[in-house]
Amino acid sequence: MKSGKSIILSGVLIFFVLVSFKAAAYANNNTGKKAVLVIVDRISFGDMEGLQGFGELMRDGSIALMNNRPSGAYSACKGYVSIGSGARAEASPSSVGALEVDHETMEMFYSRTGERVAPGMVVNPYINKLVSQNLNGEYGASAGSLGDALRRAGLKTSLLGNADCEDNQVRWAVSIAMDKKGIVDYGVVGGHILKEDGGFPTGRRTDFAKLMGYLDQALQRTDFVVIETGDMTRIEESRDLMNEAMYRYHRNKALLGISNFLSDLKQKADKEGWLLMLVVPYPANEEIARGARLTPLIVYGGGFSKGLLSSGTTRREGIVAAIDIAPTVLGFFGIEAGYLTGRPLRTVPDGENISRVRELGLRTVNTSNFRYPILYNYAVFVILVVLMGLFIILYPAFFRGLLVPPVEIALTFTMVFPAVLLVLPLFKLQTLAGNAAVAVLAAAGLGIVLHGTIKNVKTLLLVVSGLTVLLIVLDVVTGGGLIQNSVLGYDPIIGARYYGIGNEYMGIVAGSAITALCSMLEFVRVPLWAVGAVLGIVTFVVGYPALGANLGGAITCFMAFTFLLMRIRETRIGIKQVTVAAFALVVVLAAFLLADAMFLEDHSHIAAAAQAAANSGYSGLLATVRRKLAMNVKLLRYTVWTKVLITVITVTGILFYRPVGFFKGVFAKYPYYAKGWSALVVAAAAGMAVNDSGVVTSATGSIFFITSLLYILIQERKIQRGPAKMPGK
Repeated sequence: MKSGKSIILSGVLIFFVLVSFKAAAYANNNTGKKAVLVIVDRISFGDMEGLQGFGELMRDGSIALMNNRPSGAYSACKGYVSIGSGARAEASPSSVGALEVDHETMEMFYSRTGERVAPGMVVNPYINKLVSQNLNGEYGASAGSLGDALRRAGLKTSLLGNADCEDNQVRWAVSIAMDKKGIVDYGVVGGHILKEDGGFPTGRRTDFAKLMGYLDQALQRTDFVVIETGDMTRIEESRDLMNEAMYRYHRNKALLGISNFLSDLKQKADKEGWLLMLVVPYPANEEIARGARLTPLIVYGGGFSKGLLSSGTTRREGIVAAIDIAPTVLGFFGIEAGYLTGRPLRTVPDGENISRVRELGLRTVNTSNFRYPILYNYAVFVILVVLMGLFIILYPAFFRGLLVPPVEIALTFTMVFPAVLLVLPLFKLQTLAGNAAVAVLAAAGLGIVLHGTIKNVKTLLLVVSGLTVLLIVLDVVTGGGLIQNSVLGYDPIIGARYYGIGNEYMGIVAGSAITALCSMLEFVRVPLWAVGAVLGIVTFVVGYPALGANLGGAITCFMAFTFLLMRIRETRIGIKQVTVAAFALVVVLAAFLLADAMFLEDHSHIAAAAQAAANSGYSGLLATVRRKLAMNVKLLRYTVWTKVLITVITVTGILFYRPVGFFKGVFAKYPYYAKGWSALVVAAAAGMAVNDSGVVTSATGSIFFITSLLYILIQERKIQRGPAKMPGK
């Protein structure tokens, strides 16, 4: 009996020893890994050129341009908080601060949070305000997610340095190192880490010798260290106190000091095997003025080699997001980060990484800057052409019909212009004037040639719409290189989308696909299964997460295409048909989500949104819906595409009644076009309802609707009047 008790007691003791050993190893970071994140704010890759410390990291590390868009309006403070949250965050200077813990701070922090802290720690005394701001933010970010995940894994964080400007404390870097309670395990953030310098604009600057000494202490005590170099922020914040020459002088001098500090850091990183990250949370004012909002990111060591950075967030080589930093740090320590919005960074080997990023930065800024003027003028042109089309239908004898051919050419121009914008990046033009001139001349030339050589309107519509949908589908299937660089594509500086097919081209592809198929059906009898197969392929390309990755677009296409198939089949649409279609849509969407979750290494934003909704439940889903509705309302008020859509609706409404009975005769003569036009109306309505920029989808989708409608109506008016009285085709 005693022997049995001894065995049981021994077993219990062994169990507790093993558990204690495992817990101790877990708590003390048995990997011995260290990660150091250095903040050098308000600079560009151009500022780094010619400086040894920066150059070594760029040359030997992985680099990228980083999107720093936060929740709501841009601000430097939000850029920091977004990094620590792993999601686009809200913040204000009054909700982010850092204090070294002394007795007074200890009591004040306890009175606000109920948390006990100890000397040597650093706290954000405004943490509750920051949490509240994000609860009401667009993305529901959780401030301090990075530090909190490290703490739960038994790892410790530290913060060194500040960006204080005279009496104004600028200590936003705390939001990267702190946990969700606003606590950092160790830090030195007070004025004693600075040194007096009467020749510096703010009178004090970072003492890098002291900073290096404190870094050695931080690495002994903690696992993840955040360093705020501070001087570039101080110079930028006091810009209005200096003339241009002194501004340049102080920037160059500060950059040289930071470069020397980075050289020393790189040597230590090489010796001790750190993960070293250089992060620029916010661009300089000059960069903002020229539209260059993407900032540098360099990752060195920790398994990252020479090349370009990429991530599942962007699926772009050389472009990543600030929200990718937190999951990268966690991944380095072997900590799961699937609940964060961002995705871990990875290296894409590239021996010419510096020149590639330089070229990418120029192209991205150009696309962003050229986007508004080109699209705005195109939208205005669409409005004018639609109104002119209406006018010559209502008054065909005006000016003896001589306006008809120019309007027909203009309608053709309107249809081919999206395809021209798709291939325009192949010319690699560097100026707005050059891009606009080539686009206009190419579209005008195609319009004139097509109008002059194709006499049959159905053939013309088939050629233009067919080539448009084919070009878009082929580009998406082959990686989307053209859409990514087209002004009608998406802007990585805005960061609403980085890959797949955007809402602008999604509307175009839906409109052109329906127009092309209906044009073909007006010529020949095509089996319904073949029509369905083509429409199914387009829907798949638009919605599949590894291709178009546009869930709203897939819903729009499915609804419009299903409606078209029912109309072609002469199916009476009732509750039964709607129920079956809705069930089929749910199956398709579920298949997309399942494929995304199970088969794709880089999960799309669709899967991320679904995961976020699953994690946060009803509130998360409601926040997403609210954000999308807010975007739609904002676009309805401010975008020129709203005016395009209103014009299309108004002109269509007029044509229903004037000329009297004309519409009915055209619908009878062109039954498949009539069905296609009704399907395009469904596409516009669905696009508006299910996309976060639905007015854009509806407006671009309506382009092929209104141009094909006007073109055919003009032809019919010409037939009524006879060729002698109205010259044309």
